[in-house]
Amino acid sequence: MIAWQRAQQAKIPAWLIGRGSNLLIADEGLPGIVLMTTALRAIQWGEYRVQVEAGYSLARLAQEAGERGWSGLEFARGIPGSVGGAVIMNAGAYGGEMAPLIRNVTALRADGTLKKFERSELEFAYRSCSLRGQAWVLETQLEFSAGDREQILNIMKENLSRRTTYQPLEKPNAGSVFRNPPGDSAGRLIEAAGWKGKSIGGAQVSTKHANFIVNTGNAKAKDVLALMEDIQRDVQVKFGVTLQTEVAYL
Repeated sequence: MIAWQRAQQAKIPAWLIGRGSNLLIADEGLPGIVLMTTALRAIQWGEYRVQVEAGYSLARLAQEAGERGWSGLEFARGIPGSVGGAVIMNAGAYGGEMAPLIRNVTALRADGTLKKFERSELEFAYRSCSLRGQAWVLETQLEFSAGDREQILNIMKENLSRRTTYQPLEKPNAGSVFRNPPGDSAGRLIEAAGWKGKSIGGAQVSTKHANFIVNTGNAKAKDVLALMEDIQRDVQVKFGVTLQTEVAYL
């Protein structure tokens, strides 16, 4: 927080990010300084509640909650991001998402002040939170429900297996590129439009899952952006659907 405040006082651009798992950074980099939340990993376990800092691994938290027989984060096993990023993105998969678990969020506002937001002050939508672009998550309190430990761990195991089977985890990528439109999936539309496996420069639409763009070895951010824009244009023309980006570009 001190570094952020001093950067603001000196009028130096400052960027606060987590693990960057759903980010695409411009080829020229970012002006100013980049602050990462990866050192913020404190956690306090209560009675079906946990107070956890933004840099804590979401996948690790899911596993640890499951080991306790706590239900709510089954969907998150295998998601590579941090807790803070998961809150801001309202991360989700396999029918689950972060929003139902969140009780409050402590965040850093653009003016350098801290504010604790209660759940009633926050708005969540598909892969979206009202804090996005307005404040940066430092800590959150999550509330779980009691469940059957063995069943929870089995669900996590199945979800992780599906992720390994159907997503290109073996190649660098920034996660799902586009949000799923209502009643459909971005991957299906992209594949139906004929983009699966196509490349621009070192960026390629994954042959395993069309809603992922992978780095085949020498991709530039401009290659990924060009591919995204071409896909959006083609899907709009062929199906009348406007694909909204899920990957954040800085």
